[in-house]
Amino acid sequence: MASRTVAEQLDFVVAAKGQAEAEILAEALRVGVGLLYEESLIEAFLRGRVTRGKLLQELGEDRVESLEAQRQAIDRDFAWGTSGR
Repeated sequence: MASRTVAEQLDFVVAAKGQAEAEILAEALRVGVGLLYEESLIEAFLRGRVTRGKLLQELGEDRVESLEAQRQAIDRDFAWGTSGR
């Protein structure tokens, strides 16, 4: 995908979906901002600036539990790696 320009990707999506370019761009903006929002929300939670309750409200229990499991795995790996074994 990296070998295609944004214009080429947009042309393909327009043709594939049969929608107007403006519609595709509006959807791309909505989806992109949504992803950036989630990413920023998770980062804020990991830095202690957003509560678990807020994260649950925004992302749901399954996603929050998955994030916490990932964080615990990283913490365990870090502790193992710095233990000198």
